[in-house]
Amino acid sequence: MGGDISGSVYDEQRLVAEKIRALFRIRNYYLREQGAVEFEVEEDKGNKEAFLKLLKGIKPLGYLAVLRRSGDYLTLIAFKRPLIKPRGLRLNLILLLATLGTVTADGFFKASGYPGNLTLMIGLYVIGIMGIIGVHEMGHKLASTIYGVQSSPPYFIPGIPGALPTLGAVITSSEPPANRDSLFDLGISGPLAGLAVTILVAIGGALTTAAVPLEELSRQAAAGKIQIVSNLDLFTEFLLSNLAPQRVGTGLILSPLIFASSLGFLITFLNLMPAWQLDGGHVARAVLSPKLHKVLTYGSIVVLFVAGFQLMALLILILSMRSPEMKPLDDVSPVSKSRKIMFICVWIIAALIYVFTIQGNPFFFR
Repeated sequence: MGGDISGSVYDEQRLVAEKIRALFRIRNYYLREQGAVEFEVEEDKGNKEAFLKLLKGIKPLGYLAVLRRSGDYLTLIAFKRPLIKPRGLRLNLILLLATLGTVTADGFFKASGYPGNLTLMIGLYVIGIMGIIGVHEMGHKLASTIYGVQSSPPYFIPGIPGALPTLGAVITSSEPPANRDSLFDLGISGPLAGLAVTILVAIGGALTTAAVPLEELSRQAAAGKIQIVSNLDLFTEFLLSNLAPQRVGTGLILSPLIFASSLGFLITFLNLMPAWQLDGGHVARAVLSPKLHKVLTYGSIVVLFVAGFQLMALLILILSMRSPEMKPLDDVSPVSKSRKIMFICVWIIAALIYVFTIQGNPFFFR
């Protein structure tokens, strides 16, 4: 239906349409079912800021909008925001307690051969792993709050003690990000926050690594309490050579925090992969075309498979067949130049993490 809608009985539609007219250069407009309004919008450099102003103006009315390209013009559709019943925190708390349980049990296994205070080391281990994952998710949560995107508290995922104590955590959003800038920031905020904590945990691991006489080291290894490793990843080697105690006639029993930091580096590396469902996938989707992003998704699967993470590669492959990519509400306006530069830095960071903390890591590769 086209024409002047100023006299329409649909007051909300009329008000939303007036806001759109004030912010965009329009061609045609239509009324849709359930209160939606559709406009054909002309290309303009100011559309990016105009769309953000529009969202701010129509959200109090219970509306959202999407901006898409349709040939030689743009389509802007404002629609009633779906009502989502708030969820309680019961499931979050159950999963948090379960994850604390699996991580604590794993800490007991990891610290069983450690010569220091067992209870203290288990506590530090739990704080280390939960801190890495929690701050990672809080990075996403903070970015969501800054951009006005409603998101859930973290859902922690318990793992298997003695193997992988936790599978990380996730948060869910009730709406897509506004534009590619916010999609980029929402994606990168978690890995960068988690990486900062991971480095601190790694330093703590080097400082709490214990030096014991070689005879004691041999006895514990023979009893199966510890495992002798001939090599470590480059970053751990660097930290130990500078921060761990070094005395003649002694060997080192690695602090359980070393494993915690290794797990943190692995989580960060995997999340920086430009696959659809991962944080790096959101970052790549913000910068690249959907077609190129699809190519990189399957490229990530190949890279992970070759790097030795076949299960993760298989999981991404399965999810890629079932899960759609995340699209921002404004999928037309380009990402900022500074974020394009940061995108290159993301690739560099991922490569450095792999070379210095994952390659040669005895926790992942025997």
